[in-house]
Amino acid sequence: MTARRACTAFAAALFLFATNVQALPSIQAPTQQAREKAPEPVTGELVSIDTDSKAVVVRTAENTETKFSFSEDTEIVGAGQGASGLATVSGATVTVTYQIHGTANVATKIEVIKKK
Repeated sequence: MTARRACTAFAAALFLFATNVQALPSIQAPTQQAREKAPEPVTGELVSIDTDSKAVVVRTAENTETKFSFSEDTEIVGAGQGASGLATVSGATVTVTYQIHGTANVATKIEVIKKK
């Protein structure tokens, strides 16, 4: 009787282990997909810039405003002198490439679009 219980316990443990191992890839897959899918860049009018708090607000063609934070690591293209140059082009069209960190939109690149 003891051998039968031992075999049953072993079979149950093996079953639980096998089902957990099969479940792991499905649990990890969405996390990996979420990391690979970066948000689309946002293009719109540069509404405001605050160089002290390092934030910009962009209004899109759909008339929605989105706030982005930036840092010294943010690549700024088309506005001389980096972030201080952005302050001189308020109202210009910009494209912001960003990442989402928690609830914050963190700009990795801000590109001022030259008027044609």
